[in-house]
Amino acid sequence: MKRGFGTNFHKVYKENADLYHIFSVSEVFSKELKDRIKSKLTGGILLDIACGTCHKTNFYSKYFDKVFALDFSKPLLEYARKKYVDNDKINYIWSSAAKIPLLDESVDNILITWGSFPPSKTIREMQRVLKSGGGIVRIGAFKKDDFTTLFPDYSQKRINSINNIFRKFGFTIEPQIVDINFKNNTEAKKILSKITGAKAIKINKFKFEHTVALCYYTK
Repeated sequence: MKRGFGTNFHKVYKENADLYHIFSVSEVFSKELKDRIKSKLTGGILLDIACGTCHKTNFYSKYFDKVFALDFSKPLLEYARKKYVDNDKINYIWSSAAKIPLLDESVDNILITWGSFPPSKTIREMQRVLKSGGGIVRIGAFKKDDFTTLFPDYSQKRINSINNIFRKFGFTIEPQIVDINFKNNTEAKKILSKITGAKAIKINKFKFEHTVALCYYTK
């Protein structure tokens, strides 16, 4: 089943957690995006949904007293446990985002950097576990650009539909920039051909500018 950008990330990442982590590390948030995310988060307890191998979870954990890292992939969570074994703030949860195993109003903030999930069900669950006055920050695809052009089955209609669901639930959406930088062309071809489904011969550079949707909400 094709999802999100137009490829099945789940299958790729299930087979290779190392590949997922390399790709996650390659995503470089602009200073403006980092500042915007920090401005929307209030400290206390963070829930990171679709945390993957926890590269960003580990980074943002310094701003919080406690962090829940949720993902539906056991291999990615196991990779994260070993990678960040010294970070005692992170508590790992193997679960679907559409059924979060936490109490009502139990977290102060929620972060989602990409991720594939049933939008409406997940948003309702996030609102349920979020404390009054708490915030949700989500980063997702926004438009066809330097990066998403690589995806043979990229669907702007699908992306617009997802973003409109967030708007209907009261989220504000603004475009922001994420740079995707690999070490060289060889690494870019290896990683992106598997993730995007594009032919390696068509991947002729290792730095990309990706316009993302920064979605934020306060309860």
